[in-house]
Amino acid sequence: MNDASAKGKGREQGRLARRARRGGKWVLGIVAVLAVAHVAWVDSGSSRWKLVSDTDGIRVSSMKTPGYSLLKYKVEMHLDSKLSDIVYYMSDLNTGYDVGASDIHRLEQVTADPMFYAYDTYKLDLKPFGKLDVMIVNEYVQDPVTKKVNINVYAAPNKRAADPGIPRVVHLSDNFTLTPLASGGVDLQLLSEMDLGLPYIVQNLVMPGVAHDESAKMRAMLKKDKYRNGRPAFITELHDDRKLARN
Repeated sequence: MNDASAKGKGREQGRLARRARRGGKWVLGIVAVLAVAHVAWVDSGSSRWKLVSDTDGIRVSSMKTPGYSLLKYKVEMHLDSKLSDIVYYMSDLNTGYDVGASDIHRLEQVTADPMFYAYDTYKLDLKPFGKLDVMIVNEYVQDPVTKKVNINVYAAPNKRAADPGIPRVVHLSDNFTLTPLASGGVDLQLLSEMDLGLPYIVQNLVMPGVAHDESAKMRAMLKKDKYRNGRPAFITELHDDRKLARN
């Protein structure tokens, strides 16, 4: 190799080294920006509800609390259905198949007037991210005077061993308030927070739409005959002091 060739090769190696150093600086810069943005996002939040959408009679609001990366959600809507139909829809295992769940099982249930609770498990397919294993405890309580029903759904990840290879949801809290009206129908409010194991940016972007769509689906499903006159044993209608008997 002559001197000219050696010098040319040396210059080329030098250029490559400088490019590598510049590229490394860019990568470090991007990582630093992302880290700062992450910390700023986690520390941000007003702990106040902000309206995200109000369409088709369904209001969806979100809340960002300091120290937590995921948003919380509130859904409000009116349902032209009987209280007992709504509770039947929400407590019947077959509903899960109609809304996309699979491998649904009830592990335990207890009815103790005016309270009902049950442990359920199911699989949820979050395409394209894969399946999730969900284990929950459902608690239904009715106020004997106002007939208002509170439904609290929480993750119960330690109730039974998880299936190998399928991640289990460990944080989920859905709190429904069903308020029957003297004029007819029921006002529904849902307060929801959960961690589905997705990148928080993705979950925060998609959840408002999911909350609206699932609420609209529920309203439509309640018009079907299969969810009418289900009569859960632990619910009394506002204008009916008789205990409704289970079919």
